[in-house]
Amino acid sequence: MAQLNVTSVPWIDSGDAPPLALDRDKRDIISQGIADPLVDYDIVPLTYTNSRWSAFFYRVDEAALRRILPKCVELEDDVVEFWYVDHLHTGLGPYGEMGVTVSVSAKGHDGNTYYAGYYPYMYLTQDAAVFAGREPFGFPKKIAYIVTQEHGGKEDDGYGGFGNDYFNFTMERRGYLIHTATGRYDDAELPAKPSFYGDPKYGRMNLRLITDPSLTTTKWDLTYLPSEVTKATAAAMGRPETEGQHRFQLKPESIRTASAGAIRSWALTATPFDNLGAMMPVKELIGLMSFNFDLIIPGADTIWTQTIERTAEDIGDLLFATPYQYTMRHRFPKPPGV
Repeated sequence: MAQLNVTSVPWIDSGDAPPLALDRDKRDIISQGIADPLVDYDIVPLTYTNSRWSAFFYRVDEAALRRILPKCVELEDDVVEFWYVDHLHTGLGPYGEMGVTVSVSAKGHDGNTYYAGYYPYMYLTQDAAVFAGREPFGFPKKIAYIVTQEHGGKEDDGYGGFGNDYFNFTMERRGYLIHTATGRYDDAELPAKPSFYGDPKYGRMNLRLITDPSLTTTKWDLTYLPSEVTKATAAAMGRPETEGQHRFQLKPESIRTASAGAIRSWALTATPFDNLGAMMPVKELIGLMSFNFDLIIPGADTIWTQTIERTAEDIGDLLFATPYQYTMRHRFPKPPGV
């Protein structure tokens, strides 16, 4: 029997990546898996260069928005950002992403009021990026199949982005189409944007949930990422000139827009495993804004926390699964490749 074993680790032997966390210090491993962790300290702060962001703006009924928000935050705006992003240059490798951002505020335990864009839904194409956001920050990330494309029109800048006139976006998960949209940029002035757009007082918030293995205790942490680059983060990156700048560094020359009329097709659905289409239906489609940007994500602050306690009786009431009772769950077709 022919056998081939390759014992070198790509990029480490060449010096293009640091040694494995296991070979440095086990304290460097911050994502589960001692032998093969998903996330190490060497990618913190998370940095993104020349990513391409495409944000649909639309209005949602306020009652529907309040339903999906945690009780510790207050709604600030009925215009949401429904976005796709193509990340090509990151410490986690390239990946695609889709999410929803809602303008909210929250009263912290320190008595201050914090304003932020809150993420009720996020989907990604890559596992390391899922856990790098979900475990420490509480980003509600899940794996999905995502395609973002821009094409046609004048010759682009070589990146494949803002020189093109046509766009199409598709997201599928577990064999079901969740969203797709196509159209052509008309560079129109959009009549409304979410409150957090361009306002430096708005950071970003997530709700991080950690449940004890016994299921008796769940800790809720509201995490907050401020907008500005701190002195410590700037120094850690070796870029002191970025202190005080916005973490999200938009490139104005890359902006393209499409009015609601220029969005030729739009389909948003709920699936057996994802409720986005049912929870956040479009009340009014406003338009699309696309642009390139650089981004820095340092550590976050916890501004509010609560611990939920459950008794054995509570758990008995909560655990309602009965094998094969919900037979439709068992009969859905398998995703491609399974």
